[in-house]
Amino acid sequence: MQSRISIIIAGPTAVGKTDVACRVAKKFGCEIISADARQIYRGMVIGTAAPLNPPIRHHLVGILNPSDRCTAAWWAQRAAEVMEGIREREKMALVVGGTGLYIRALVEGIFPGPGEDMEFRAELQKRADAGENLHAELEIVDPIAAEQIHPNNLVRIIRALEVYHITGEPLSKQFAQTIPIAENWQFLKFFLTRPREELYRRINGRTHHMLQNGWIEETKRLLDSGVSVSSPGMEAIGYKEIVRYFRGELDKRELYEIISQKTRNYAKRQLTWFRHRPGYEEMNVKELGVEEVANRIIASYNELKRVCG
Repeated sequence: MQSRISIIIAGPTAVGKTDVACRVAKKFGCEIISADARQIYRGMVIGTAAPLNPPIRHHLVGILNPSDRCTAAWWAQRAAEVMEGIREREKMALVVGGTGLYIRALVEGIFPGPGEDMEFRAELQKRADAGENLHAELEIVDPIAAEQIHPNNLVRIIRALEVYHITGEPLSKQFAQTIPIAENWQFLKFFLTRPREELYRRINGRTHHMLQNGWIEETKRLLDSGVSVSSPGMEAIGYKEIVRYFRGELDKRELYEIISQKTRNYAKRQLTWFRHRPGYEEMNVKELGVEEVANRIIASYNELKRVCG
């Protein structure tokens, strides 16, 4: 039976996590758990860069409808279950992604949050639809949560404001009362980086490639299938901008520039997030190269396993 040791490969979008993860997975015969808040939705393969028919088994990809709400707690509980299943198959679980809240919930536990106030939530949704900046409101009542939640992530902004409304305490304070999710597991945590200018070039290039290779058509299929623009899945960067393109509010050049800019901003927030989390070993993929990064991760795992017996 495999030891309860899992490797986490985290980092900003377009940094090269998949290339490194595939090399590590092939070495150890891993199965990959996607820690991506948008890849979890069905029908959003191109816009979320989700794996399509990958040679390595992936979990928590394309399992929810875009209309479903996914929380960090729900994801962490599913991930822990998947990890145990992978271990029973005598394989290693490799967690790969850039959604810091999900990874934190898995590694550090979840807080016993309050229930829902659907009336309050509906009112917040109306205000957001009317153009109000709920993220700015969150910055006032809970600046720590606002720093950690992307301004485009309306679902999590609403939840944070809802928690404050119900409890009178900020969401960030609630995290102090956590419940372990994977307390019997050890995690080797790695954070991949690149020089910012190069990372931004990679983001720009990937955005162009995605728009040229079916992202617009994918969005149309989602809308035609009945997916609402206000669905949680459609909060992923790019989809609402493509809807604006359909409405004639943006031309293709403007569409590309806005999505690229929002993605770069998101990557910057991811960099900040992981650099402030404890226990991550940072590796610069540009300086070391993909192969060397993978080799160092493999060596770290082998050393931990040797020490643990």
